[in-house]
Amino acid sequence: MLKMAILGFLRDFPLHGYDLKNRVAALAGHVRPIADGTLYPTIKKLEDAGCLTRRTAPGSVAAPRHMLEITQDGTDQLRRWLRNPEPGFITDDNKWYVLLAFLHHLENPREQALVLARRREFLDKPTQLFFDGDGRPIPSDQLESPFRKGLMQIHRSVNLNEIDWLDHQIADLNRRSGYVAQRSP
Repeated sequence: MLKMAILGFLRDFPLHGYDLKNRVAALAGHVRPIADGTLYPTIKKLEDAGCLTRRTAPGSVAAPRHMLEITQDGTDQLRRWLRNPEPGFITDDNKWYVLLAFLHHLENPREQALVLARRREFLDKPTQLFFDGDGRPIPSDQLESPFRKGLMQIHRSVNLNEIDWLDHQIADLNRRSGYVAQRSP
């Protein structure tokens, strides 16, 4: 998730490490705070892999700053991750949000629609969050806790809104790409 966020933000435009950290933290930091001990080694790994480069730029007040820029290899890697995301990027809301934030860098509307369709398919599956002592799912109308009932209501509402957005976006992307879905006989 962190590598995708780094490359995604750098695909937008070159950034100083501190600016990059703030942007990553704003996108995903509310869930997992981004420590320097995590960010900077990841940047170094991406640099060693040829996905980004550093250049020195004049500082706005004092010392020169190291600006990070994505390379063509980095752009190609980002697009591979966006085109064929690991299952966790489809099923985990936090990873999904990171993927969604940069899906515009996958410039083919049909490829974008296919990624959204994977998320749509995942959301069609019933969600079970609570189970009895024997491991059987507890239907939301049988939950005793008002907080668990509230969680299920919020979850259902968010999913329905996302499904509505996905359906419209997929249809629009397919229309723009000229794709016509095959209808069942």
